[in-house]
Amino acid sequence: MADPCFQIKGTSVTSMVLDLYHYQSEEFARTLHEKVQSAPLFFTGSPLFINLASFTGELQKEQLQEIIKHCQSLGFQLFGCKGGSEPQAKMAKDLGLVHLPASRPRPEKADSEPTAQPEPATASTPTPDAASRPTRIIERPVRSGQQVYAEGSDLILLAQVSEGAEVIADGNIHAYGPLRGRALAGVRDNPNARIFCQHLEAELVSIAGHFVLNDTLRDSCWKQPAQIFLQDDSIEIAAL
Repeated sequence: MADPCFQIKGTSVTSMVLDLYHYQSEEFARTLHEKVQSAPLFFTGSPLFINLASFTGELQKEQLQEIIKHCQSLGFQLFGCKGGSEPQAKMAKDLGLVHLPASRPRPEKADSEPTAQPEPATASTPTPDAASRPTRIIERPVRSGQQVYAEGSDLILLAQVSEGAEVIADGNIHAYGPLRGRALAGVRDNPNARIFCQHLEAELVSIAGHFVLNDTLRDSCWKQPAQIFLQDDSIEIAAL
């Protein structure tokens, strides 16, 4: 039998999501440009989905066409839309975009529940996604341009992560060498994920889609041991 000319396999692609609340063309274009200018190497060429789940009103076809134009002009690879109404889903498909259902909402905390305080890593409870596979351990340096993804598990890095490298995990990330690239933990909407590092010099850190850039990281625990976690939908950085 002749060798097959192709093979179809499942894979995971890390993409960015733009949550759209309302739309005004000039405001959108200006704000998006400012965001890209803050970290051009990170945003340019990034896969992007537009999340319409929280959009106020009904997005018109002409508006979506403008959004596509704005995103593409700044180098985003716009794949499609998430959420929104049935007419919006049809409109996205008519414009050649993929449409995905809205993400499952997170359960709300009871009003009487006290605010959780940061706890040691050993006290955190992994989600089923993060615990479904063995922890991935990388012993060699992750060099510029390389990407490492721990699907369904935590990620342990024993050597340095260089500038321009990207390390991604559905669970927690533990970096024992200098962390100088981009680190994204809890990428499948796991707000309990954390990043632990012995030497923080990252270009960007992200927990469940929330991120902070290098200029903010320099204000706290720079070049020191640190843990990064999500609290009240805000990235927090604390010394280890």
